[in-house]
Amino acid sequence: MHRSSLSPKVSLDLFWVQLTWTFWALGIHLIINISKIFLSEHLDTFYSASYVAGNIYMFVIGIIAINFLPYYVEHGITRKDYFLGNVIASFGLSIVIPILTYLISLIEKLIVHNFSHIALADRTLEDIVIDIDGNIIGEILLSFLLTPFINPESNIFLSLGLFSLHLFVFYLAGWLISSAFYRINVIFGILFIAVAIVIVAVKDSMIRLIMGIPLFENFSALDIIPSGLTWPILIAGILITLIVIRLLTKRAAIKM
Repeated sequence: MHRSSLSPKVSLDLFWVQLTWTFWALGIHLIINISKIFLSEHLDTFYSASYVAGNIYMFVIGIIAINFLPYYVEHGITRKDYFLGNVIASFGLSIVIPILTYLISLIEKLIVHNFSHIALADRTLEDIVIDIDGNIIGEILLSFLLTPFINPESNIFLSLGLFSLHLFVFYLAGWLISSAFYRINVIFGILFIAVAIVIVAVKDSMIRLIMGIPLFENFSALDIIPSGLTWPILIAGILITLIVIRLLTKRAAIKM
């Protein structure tokens, strides 16, 4: 008898669980952001500040995502439904977080502008072009921390879309690492950390090429890539990451 897919139910379940975590994370981040008002006369908007915190947050919950696998398998859910459900849930979360962040940022601006003299600012493209003297570790860290940014006041839809893209890739990077540790062993897990770093660095470089932002010095060789190939490479990187995660979780033994 044909069994209907349970991936929609899994995706809804995972989406709500992770959205609940997100509400807590956004609340804590908002408190921290507001607290800075008392320490500085110039403050990044909540939206701009969330660009860093959001990427780290999605990377962390991507790592946690593998822990849902044994739970669902124990309750009769297939590994395929778990995989599809989590892909849909993480994609939905990547769309919702920028919207929530933007709405909170609007409220923050309204309150701060009316009740204080604090100047709120969104970062500009120039802010992410930082001289770090060709230090590859520093450049990799900046790929994680200072992802290409578009001011929402210049193009709200492009800004939200770019924010979502960053969040989704960081979630996949975290999920990829935890899947490798779960399926194989510690040594290969460490190897996949390097793979995840490459994925994030390539994503960052392709977006910089698309947006006309200078590449970091150690990734300058990618500057030869024709502009017509940047989007295909970016999309291919995401699809390959998804395929590898699927292969890692497809026959993973459940650890009790």
